Amino acid sequence: MDEIGQKLRAARIEKGYTLDDLQQITKIQKRYLIAIEEGNFGALPGDFYVRAFIKQYADTVGLDSDALLTQFQQDIPDTQPQEYVDQSVENKTRATRAIENNPGIKLRRYLPQVIIVLLVLVIFGAIYWAIIQQSAGEKRAIPVQSSAVSVSSKKESKSSSSSKSSSESSKKEESSSSSKKDDELTVSVAQASGSTQAVTVKNMPATGNKLKVSATGAAWVAVMVNGTTTWQATLAAGESQEVDIPDNTTTFDVRSGNALGTQLELNGKTVDISSGTSVVRTITFTADTTASSSSSSSDASESTGD
Repeated sequence: MDEIGQKLRAARIEKGYTLDDLQQITKIQKRYLIAIEEGNFGALPGDFYVRAFIKQYADTVGLDSDALLTQFQQDIPDTQPQEYVDQSVENKTRATRAIENNPGIKLRRYLPQVIIVLLVLVIFGAIYWAIIQQSAGEKRAIPVQSSAVSVSSKKESKSSSSSKSSSESSKKEESSSSSKKDDELTVSVAQASGSTQAVTVKNMPATGNKLKVSATGAAWVAVMVNGTTTWQATLAAGESQEVDIPDNTTTFDVRSGNALGTQLELNGKTVDISSGTSVVRTITFTADTTASSSSSSSDASESTGD
C-alpha cells in the first residue's frame, strides 16, 4: 500500500466507513476502492479515473482533495494524453462534416427562403386575379339603381368580413398566447434525500436539449443516460461545460462529487440543487409527459369542435 492509499484508508476508518459504505456513497465499485488504497492504479479503467476517483474518495472522507492530489502528483498518472486529445478533435471534425453534408439539414436550412418565395408568388397571383376581375366588372353595363344596391351590399359584406376577421384574429392571438404559456419549459426540483435528488421537467423538447454544468468549487461531474456515461470531467472553480442531451431522452442522471459547488442549467433554465447537505449526490432528471398528453387531447378536442 502506498502513502496516498494509507492516508485515504486512515481517513475512511476515522469516519467510520467500511468499503461497502464508501461504495454506496460514491457509486465507485469496491474493487476500485481497494485498488486505490493499495496504490494499484493500473487496476482502474483508465488514467482519468485515477484522479477522479481519488478526488471523490477524498471529498467523501473529509480530506482536501486538491491539496492531496497536489501533494502526491508524482505518484498519480496524468489524465488525457495528447493522443486522446488528438482523437477527440478528429472525431469532432468528422461529426461536424457529417452534419454539414446531411441532405435533411441542408433542406431545413433553405426551407424559410423557399416558403417566402412561394408566399410572394401567391400574393402576386391574387393581385393579378383581382385586377382581371375588376377590369371585367367595369365592362358590364349595370343600371344606376342596381349599382347602388350592389355597392351597398359590398360595403355590408366588407364590414361583416372585417368584423369576422378581427374576431378570428383576436381568438388566434389568445390561443397562441395560451399555447406559448402551456408549452413553456418548467423545472421542479425536489428536496434532496440523502445522496439523491429528483428533478421533474415539464414540456421538455424531444430534441436539442442542452445541459450547462458550472462549478463554483472544484467538482467531478458525470452525465449518464440509461446507465451509460455520455460525459464526465473534473471542473475547477469558475469552469463550465455545455453537454448535449441525446434526442428522445426522457430521463438522465447527473452525478457530482461536490453538489454544493455545482450549478446546473437545462435549456437556459436554472436547476436549483442547493437544498440538502450531501456533498456527493445523484440528481435524476425526468420529463413530465403528462402535460404533453393533456395538451394533445385538448388539441384533438378543439379540432373536433371546429
